[in-house]
Amino acid sequence: MADAIDLRILGRLQKDCTQSLELLSDNVGLSATSCYRRIKRLEDNGVIRARVAVLDEKKLGLQVTAMFMIKLDKDTPDIDRRMQQILATRPEVQECYLVTGEFDFVMMTKLRDANEYTDYIYHFLETYRDIPIRNYSSTLVIRTVKKSFELPLGGLEQAQ
Repeated sequence: MADAIDLRILGRLQKDCTQSLELLSDNVGLSATSCYRRIKRLEDNGVIRARVAVLDEKKLGLQVTAMFMIKLDKDTPDIDRRMQQILATRPEVQECYLVTGEFDFVMMTKLRDANEYTDYIYHFLETYRDIPIRNYSSTLVIRTVKKSFELPLGGLEQAQ
């Protein structure tokens, strides 16, 4: 999968994927050609899924982060597929997890303001009508204490 050099490359790219190939290769101790080949292999193998810009939601007017917890009335074999189909049309849903415990799904949403949040709640059951929802609950995030896009890569080379 990924050796120690690959993990150094990935660690650097997680922090700044816009750095030049020359700078990256110098920082990881490879030639630019070798570094490029490794990056290309990591992309081809799906380890690097995308190179993206991380945007500031507040500066873009997305003031509300809301978590929705969904309890299903019954579970069906195709529930994930049906949920994925709905979520493909819902850009406000940033993350959705099938979880254990009291609820079955947890969704993280980004919304403009309290009015959009209220509208979302009013239309929730209509939006997710193809999902057998017993009940749902939502909560607003007051303050983000920590949010990271970097995976903990330290020690992975020993685990393989």
